[in-house]
Amino acid sequence: MKSHWGVACFALLAMPALALAADRQGCDKVNFSADVLAKFPNAQAACLDVKEKNGGIYVHYRADVVAVDKDGVTVHMINRDGKAISKVKFVPTADALARVDGKDTKFGDLKKGAILDLYIEHSKWGLYASPDSKMMTILSREQL
Repeated sequence: MKSHWGVACFALLAMPALALAADRQGCDKVNFSADVLAKFPNAQAACLDVKEKNGGIYVHYRADVVAVDKDGVTVHMINRDGKAISKVKFVPTADALARVDGKDTKFGDLKKGAILDLYIEHSKWGLYASPDSKMMTILSREQL
């Protein structure tokens, strides 16, 4: 009886690690366009997972909100370790909602320090609030 519990506990503990490894494998298989890599050279290294939606391949990233003002939202795109690698300022579409801690939030209600989910379609440079949303307008970007 004890050995069955040990195997079950090990399997439960190993599952998240296997899921994380599978997500990263998906990231490793993404064929980014030259345009995406020119504007976001760390695209592959910062990838969290990959979603296929509406015939497109959307790569999932996290971003730390630096500022929200009337002109747009400024974020630091962060790598898997939480380190800022790129600074991007964008204008969200009118109907877009930010995803913060699993909850939908209006971009205008974001606070500095919030960590939000963003997506890039692998074949063209642009930010999306979700794979279902419209591309947001990017005002500026810089490598950190």
